[in-house]
Amino acid sequence: MLCMLGMAFGAKAQVLDGYNTIYLKSHTNNQWGIDDRIREAFTGKGFNVVMSEGEIPKDRQGRLATLRLTYSFEVRYGGTPFHYDLVNMLGEKVFEAEGVGNTMSARSDVNRGCRRALNKMEEMPYSYDSSKTPKLPTPETRLSSLTDEQMTDTLKSVDANGIEGIYRNMNEAYYKLAVLRDGEKYLALVMDTDQKNWYHGDVKAVFELLRGDYYNVKYFKKDYQKVESVIQITADGILKIGDFSYIKVFPSGK
Repeated sequence: MLCMLGMAFGAKAQVLDGYNTIYLKSHTNNQWGIDDRIREAFTGKGFNVVMSEGEIPKDRQGRLATLRLTYSFEVRYGGTPFHYDLVNMLGEKVFEAEGVGNTMSARSDVNRGCRRALNKMEEMPYSYDSSKTPKLPTPETRLSSLTDEQMTDTLKSVDANGIEGIYRNMNEAYYKLAVLRDGEKYLALVMDTDQKNWYHGDVKAVFELLRGDYYNVKYFKKDYQKVESVIQITADGILKIGDFSYIKVFPSGK
């Protein structure tokens, strides 16, 4: 679905069909009409182009179908290269292209380089297909459909000194998690967060009991990178996972 780039101009090997929105991060505040040129090219291709983070779709599918476009150029004698990247919300580079302008004018060079770089995208076949939109690398579970009230009700009857419960983080970004049993594993589900790429019901961590209070854990950082380690839940209800610490707030143990 997502292709790694072997060459800077390998546009024919790059796939955009899983995306329908472009977030254009301006480099020059539309100097020489560059933003307008880029917006026109992608709109003409069939994309929705937004110019601020506040316009990016708020739903999970909409965000995953959005690409962040950043561009750069260097005005220089003998040819001005114009380069842009398209990166998805998982941090994966999906497309890149470069064009060079060589005239007697910096403005003309930049616009010509931009036009040539955009041509590589415009020449590609494109048809939005939601089935090609990347999926989250986190596990899926039926528990994700539970409401906060249902999660809390389930946890009222668990061992207050066990790993199941509601946790708040003690550092980094804000998360409120519900750790619930799912078969032989325990899943930490997002109840609330200030992180824009995480949603209610997403699996933040997976715990597997080793023995006693020790668990093997697979933890997903805010950019979805996975951290694996062995952790222990302390007597006062603290889970320390690498650089991340959570404290149990419900139910209260001894």
